Amino acid sequence: MRFLPGNPRALGLAAALAATAMAGPAAPQPASRTARAPRAAEEGGKASARAEPGATPLRGSLGVPVGERLLSSSDPAARLRGIERLGAIGTEEAVSALLAALEQHGAPGARDPRARLAAVRALAPHARRDSVRQLLARELSESAPARGAASPLGEVLRGTAALALARTGERRALGVLVNAIVQGGAAGEAAARAIKAHPPASLQLLLGSRKRIEPALASFLGDLGDLRAIAALRPMLEGGDRAAQVAAARALARLGDEAALAKARAWLRKPEPGLFEPTAEILVYLGAPEAADAVAALLGSELGRMEGLRLAELGPAERLAPALARALPLLPDDARPRAVAAIGRAGGAEAARQLRRVLSERPELATAAAFALATMPGAEARAALAELFDGPRAAKDADLRRLGLRAGVVRGLALRDAPEALEKRLLAALAAPIGSSDRAVGVFGAVALGLRDAVDVVGACSPSSCDRAAVHAAARGALARGERALAALAPLFAALAAPGGDPAPGAANAANAANAANAAKSGDAAPDAAAISAGVALLAEPGGGAIATSRLAALAEAGGPLSPLAARALASRDDEVVRGRIERLLEGGDPVVRAHVALGLGSDPMPDSVSLLARAYRFEDDPAVRRAIVRGLSRRTEVQRRRVLVAARDLDPDEGVRALARAALSGADARALDMPRSALATGVVWVAIVPNDPSASGSASSRPARLVRPDGLAVPVVADPDGVLLVPAVPPGASAVLLAPAAPPGDAGS
Repeated sequence: MRFLPGNPRALGLAAALAATAMAGPAAPQPASRTARAPRAAEEGGKASARAEPGATPLRGSLGVPVGERLLSSSDPAARLRGIERLGAIGTEEAVSALLAALEQHGAPGARDPRARLAAVRALAPHARRDSVRQLLARELSESAPARGAASPLGEVLRGTAALALARTGERRALGVLVNAIVQGGAAGEAAARAIKAHPPASLQLLLGSRKRIEPALASFLGDLGDLRAIAALRPMLEGGDRAAQVAAARALARLGDEAALAKARAWLRKPEPGLFEPTAEILVYLGAPEAADAVAALLGSELGRMEGLRLAELGPAERLAPALARALPLLPDDARPRAVAAIGRAGGAEAARQLRRVLSERPELATAAAFALATMPGAEARAALAELFDGPRAAKDADLRRLGLRAGVVRGLALRDAPEALEKRLLAALAAPIGSSDRAVGVFGAVALGLRDAVDVVGACSPSSCDRAAVHAAARGALARGERALAALAPLFAALAAPGGDPAPGAANAANAANAANAAKSGDAAPDAAAISAGVALLAEPGGGAIATSRLAALAEAGGPLSPLAARALASRDDEVVRGRIERLLEGGDPVVRAHVALGLGSDPMPDSVSLLARAYRFEDDPAVRRAIVRGLSRRTEVQRRRVLVAARDLDPDEGVRALARAALSGADARALDMPRSALATGVVWVAIVPNDPSASGSASSRPARLVRPDGLAVPVVADPDGVLLVPAVPPGASAVLLAPAAPPGDAGS
């Protein structure tokens, strides 16, 4: 325990505990100290484990009996303290007491997912014990819904139990995981991830005394990537079980072993029902000359078409472009953009020709085709793009011209290979009427490619008079230019984000103006779309810059596209006044906001913010939020961070969380979410907002949205007047876009 100097109450309690430990049976104490002793016992920690034998009063106050009493409490928080106390003591007696409490029929802790997760973490160091291993095996299993498998913490619980078993490297523990893999389901997936995180020293520990390797286990050995598995898989190719042969051949192909090639070619010569798809997959993995023809055949078959598309994405080849184009009208609607992208990945003159056809014959896929041409290397693709905005049809078709200009900008950003005429056409688009889609395209392209400065293009922009479409486009274009360009937008954001200073475009009549004025007086006026766009300045100023703390709090709690970045800035300004609001945001229902609060707490001046992060990590079910918590902890220097980081490194089911925790414990500084500094952040997200009801086409125009990048950072953006969003400087991976609700016509937020 730590006692603060100059605190008589704390010093008195210290003297009382010391006397108890030294003298055996306790002498009578004043009533006030006696009343405080049990509280001190709850907060004490590991003192009983270090007490001398015979120190019965200290053991009774601080040891296993207190943990047992806490475990039997009806208060969930008390039960958690009991679990953590017994786990911290760590003696055989403490572990046995914890197991007994959890296995007791009808015990409160046995039904509480939080208590069970805390118990799995506490028992993980003792996973070699038979009784602990059995409990972990039960937690891994998903066969008993009554034990909380449907809880949001179910996946975390299974993954933690699996990692606790895998870390032992012990044969019986690995046997539990292998059995789960063979059974399949969520438990099998958790077991497979755990073994990949902690590969065994010998594959024999996985295979045990098995005389037959099940197909599911063979598939896992291929995914594991351990070349030592080849010797165990090859004999399966000649076995009598066709399912085992297929699984072994697929696994060997993933491992790059050409022993599977002969079997695949034999199946190709004598086709059997159900064998053609795995045969094509094996050929693709091994890069066989027959692979393209096999995939093309799948694309031409009704039952194998979707598998053929998957394999075309896995192994692009120029010869596949015609087959993909023929399959395009036969695929489900949601799979057709994937097929268009696969044509672009196939590459070559034929792919460019097929994409031209898509542009002219399938307007619903025009955006997908333009994006495929923009990201496809080669002179053919570049020429096809130039024709879109500089060809004979461009002068008559404004939609086609804008499509080509956007694709040319994407090509310039992604491949540094923009068509020659692009710069001239973009600068010409800048002269289009204010508020038009043409000018928005010109502004975005000119800023993103560095032809114009964002602030210069926006020009004079006040809350009462502003070309909002230009602000939206310039702010997104500035993302491609880096931190300095974003920081230059900070004064504009400060002016537009002020409460009541920015009336909405639809608030022209007196009633709406009065509503805006009333909202301004209350200090809770929501920002309009221009302020949302300019909010990208918060990427360069994580602390919020010149924005007042009260305004940041209002923006963070409003739940709009600006909410995550405002929450991050608010958390970095933590003090006694805003602490309550920060805690509510950290416990809120939006995981993106929770993640950004955690990032902000990493820069919090209050030293006890590390405790907020530690508490938030304990039962967070969203892996993206846990990654942000670990990033926040990596910036802290307090000693309390270590316990959480060690737990995250060893037992978190998410590979990204474990990697970040390892980096933090090694001394690395995880600040990748602060700014898009990575050289890999050259991707561009292209979204076309299409209303489900044509009568609601106005709802797509200048629609605000929140784009969450693959690294977890939320970027506030607003679409162009024609409903198109281009967002550059996105790292590799999957992004998510959440559109803000569309307000009714004439409403103050429309």
